[in-house]
Amino acid sequence: MTLMTELLINVTNGLLWGTVLGAVSVGLTLIWGVMKVVNLAHGESILLGSYIVSVLLLFMGVDPMVGMFVALGSGLLLGLTIYWLNLHKIIGHVDVINLRIEMSTLLEMFAVSIILYNLYSFFTRSEPFGIGIWHLGPTSYINIGYMSVQVNHITAAALSLGATFIIYQFIAKTPTGKAIRAVMQDSQAAALVGIDPVKIKMLTTVISIGFTAFSGFLVILYESAVVPSIAYKYAPLAFTIVVLGGLGSIMGSYIAGIIIGGIYGVSKVIFSLLVGKNASDPLALTTAFVILVLTLLFKPEGLFGRKR
Repeated sequence: MTLMTELLINVTNGLLWGTVLGAVSVGLTLIWGVMKVVNLAHGESILLGSYIVSVLLLFMGVDPMVGMFVALGSGLLLGLTIYWLNLHKIIGHVDVINLRIEMSTLLEMFAVSIILYNLYSFFTRSEPFGIGIWHLGPTSYINIGYMSVQVNHITAAALSLGATFIIYQFIAKTPTGKAIRAVMQDSQAAALVGIDPVKIKMLTTVISIGFTAFSGFLVILYESAVVPSIAYKYAPLAFTIVVLGGLGSIMGSYIAGIIIGGIYGVSKVIFSLLVGKNASDPLALTTAFVILVLTLLFKPEGLFGRKR
């Protein structure tokens, strides 16, 4: 295999993974951008969707495309529970979320993260759960020249694009979406024109965590199997992508995810030449956090965010 062919394969796979990363980050940019809630349980919310799809397939024979909607519904329910049990008393009737309140929500979501992580570890015994090489159609791979691309990865990319477009249109075009954006920009002014900030905050939490759980289905399509510790892989990447894309920007996060995926693909080839293939993956992932540092230094509002 020539270097150019290896580069093409890795960049293609990186871009496909980037679409999943973009979708994974959408829920985080909503809850963080609108409500200033630093959702440290983001990784565990992703895993909720992954585990539900896996369990339904393994123990009940439910098709993953059906399980995807069950994962979404479970995420919506989790979001509703988290809002009323953890967030409402802290931010429900607060017009201006200051640093103290933001840190309080961070601690609350950290507690949720620990609870969910330990529940996953207890019930799964930290063993891999997944759907294997599940795919739509008669084949698991599509051959394009020298490349073999998993149908699962293409399916995940297509679903991530479609789902992100739907939620972007919802936020941009519908009255509820406009109300969410109004609360994000100025909660007090939104209340003066008849928008109920409490309902909007609740709805934003529900949509955010529901979409995050849905993205867990995309992760299981890409990873084939997950363990609880995979939350510590996807959550930091999601935070990096949200910062790069711009806080509160849905399409910004999605595009930033694709950028990170492409850079990961290129970096993996470079590091495999320098240090060998076995060490190339963690070093390639490290480049994402180098990008985070550079973004915070030189463009803290992100590529598509507004200057504050």
